[in-house]
Amino acid sequence: MAQATGRRTMALTDTTAHADIALNSQREVRLTMPWFAENSKYPPRPTNLIEPLVNGERAFAAVHEAIANARTSIDIISWGFDPSMRLIRPGGERLGDLLRRKADKFARNDGTFLEPSVPVRILIWKNAIANMGENNIIGDGLIGSGGGTALGSGVGGLESAGGGAATDDGFNAYGDNHLNSAAVRALDDEARAFNRAWFRYQPLDMEFRTRDFSFYDRAAIADQQRAQSGMAGASRTGALAAFASHHQKVILIDYESPDDAIGFVMGHNLLRNYWDTDSHEYQSTVRDGFAPWQDLSCRVRGPVLFDLNENFMTAWDRADTGRNKMSWSEARRARRAEDFIAPAQRRGGATLAQICRTQPQENDKGILAAYRLALANARNYVYFENQYFRYRQFAELLRTTRRRLKAAGWRRDFHIFVVTNTPDDHGRVNTYDMLAALGQGQMMPAMHKNASGQRDPDSALRTADLEGVNIHVCTLLASGRGGQYKNIYVHSKLLLVDDVFFTLGSANINTRSMETDSELNIAAPAPALTRQWREHLWRIHTGAAPGEDMETEFDRWERMIKANASDRKLGAALAAPLVEFFDNEDAWLAPD
Repeated sequence: MAQATGRRTMALTDTTAHADIALNSQREVRLTMPWFAENSKYPPRPTNLIEPLVNGERAFAAVHEAIANARTSIDIISWGFDPSMRLIRPGGERLGDLLRRKADKFARNDGTFLEPSVPVRILIWKNAIANMGENNIIGDGLIGSGGGTALGSGVGGLESAGGGAATDDGFNAYGDNHLNSAAVRALDDEARAFNRAWFRYQPLDMEFRTRDFSFYDRAAIADQQRAQSGMAGASRTGALAAFASHHQKVILIDYESPDDAIGFVMGHNLLRNYWDTDSHEYQSTVRDGFAPWQDLSCRVRGPVLFDLNENFMTAWDRADTGRNKMSWSEARRARRAEDFIAPAQRRGGATLAQICRTQPQENDKGILAAYRLALANARNYVYFENQYFRYRQFAELLRTTRRRLKAAGWRRDFHIFVVTNTPDDHGRVNTYDMLAALGQGQMMPAMHKNASGQRDPDSALRTADLEGVNIHVCTLLASGRGGQYKNIYVHSKLLLVDDVFFTLGSANINTRSMETDSELNIAAPAPALTRQWREHLWRIHTGAAPGEDMETEFDRWERMIKANASDRKLGAALAAPLVEFFDNEDAWLAPD
């Protein structure tokens, strides 16, 4: 709290502009840290209701309920889409049936309607080259949609038409080596046949579109990267531009009716292997044969729906196929952000929140700005739960912040908690760079050994920066009988700071998500919600309810990690999934 007269200019953080504060009347002024990305397309919005949805059982049940009750519109953006998946298990309705049921008009024999149809719009990223290795649209073929051949509805065309690898029944089997090729990998003939039929026929009130970056878009991405890194990063620039994807995951229900409108900001894709429970059992009869999966989404109401809608409408129109089966209603175009305040208030909404994106077509890097602000503001702890941990700039920002705080007399310890995966080949180099910048290179011994003989001008500064910084980097493991263990794949995209701020959505901690892919997160300085995320997740990962003191929590994590290491040597079941990160593979140089 400050008391003064006159006029002062104060630098709030290194990542924001200066603020002029008039103090002419001897009044007290309370200063708070900035948490919102200043240059993001969308502003902070008041009075939102945000509900965490931890893991697929909870998230997909909420999505199913919202779609089943939809009255005016259903809008879906996702990276992946499998019509045959069941959102509620076991035995729930297939997603494709649910969507078709809402889009079809129910008629009596006399031709009158029992229930009006609901317009359904589905927008999924699609790239024919990428689909060869990772089939993210189970049923849609390599090129085009619904054609019944390798060039159309590749999942189960009646004839292979001489294109691509095909099974005896004419099923085009491209991409069947990847876990996201769910209908193929699980050898589910019923789902395969279902997807064949689903992509051949969609009702009049349903439209399925795919989107990709155009040649012009990719050239613009390359220009942005060159402006940032110069010619020194030419190969990296080319790779980032060539492999950019649309990675947003948003569902919007009944936007035209503010009293009913619901949004979902998601980490989950609409693919069957994303379904799991908090228990992440070693063996599960309802996971369709897939490995345990940790993932996070949230349900939202309030003015942020206005921004989710603008994002959706812009993306939908940009992916225009020229067929235009459905037009936007006047009611939809007339909505304002303020229309959603009262409905959220009635349900208890009171959170100030901002929709942030990475959208290279508009040079929008709002998620990167939000992360930078949050990490610069961190004073007690940060918690990363993310599929990847490979954006060195964040490690350097954390160190720079600690250095400047120490220079200003701040001596408190700081705690960094990370839950991620051991890297695949494509991300090993960047993961090591991130860990090494945080003084944790020994967690990747093979790469650390190669690097240890090289000159390290950063060594002394790194040691000084990290004095008083306590770091746990962990992965998750499910245990079965007889010393059997299975990785729990972490697909989450969550940052928590100081039990004050969180951001969640589709963005990974890597260069693609922060700079070149399209992504969407929600960000909020919301202490109650931030604690809710942490308490739920740490209870899952450590097997006990967490406390508020970070030094105590850090020690508790340490004990859990050591106990699990000891149990693994004995082939015993783990008390909780949390284990120390370790990767002893050497590097394979490939794009991040």
